[in-house]
Amino acid sequence: MVCAICALVAAALAAFAAVNPFHLRWGGPATAVLVGLTIALVTAAAAVVPRRRANRIVTAVLGTLILVGWCAAAIVGLRFSGPQRDVTTVAAGNYRLVVVEGHAFVDTVYSVHLRRGSGPLEQDSLVWQGLAEGSPPAQVRFHGDPAADQQVEVVAGPGCGYRSRYDSLTLAVDPVHRPLRLDGC
Repeated sequence: MVCAICALVAAALAAFAAVNPFHLRWGGPATAVLVGLTIALVTAAAAVVPRRRANRIVTAVLGTLILVGWCAAAIVGLRFSGPQRDVTTVAAGNYRLVVVEGHAFVDTVYSVHLRRGSGPLEQDSLVWQGLAEGSPPAQVRFHGDPAADQQVEVVAGPGCGYRSRYDSLTLAVDPVHRPLRLDGC
């Protein structure tokens, strides 16, 4: 019974982390860990229910296989996000626009993130996602007063600017820009 209640709590926390309404930076890894914990707790709770020992063993083995599969998928998914490093940062008040260099397999990919806070409650929202083998944006800036106007601008190249609004509480960005071609906006 205790395992079942813990499994429900872990499942609720995993659902909250997956939805990530406040765009917390650790949302992805936390979701992976919490789903794995939920699978383990459900397996433990379900393995004690059958009366026959053989059914308990089958339940435990199936749960373990599902957990191993989830762990493999989570590790692969987190590895594909690859190492990232902050290239430049533009700060205005509590907000930061950060140009991030990441890798998609062997290609370098640049993106722009809006961040606020630090530590475990740091928020992070994607503003602009460049293409593989593309160059970093020429300029990133806050349009007007960050607290009042709540707009950011990414200038990808000459005559190619993207402007987005953001919510000051959740840090939700609208729209998130993803260009389709390297040669234009």
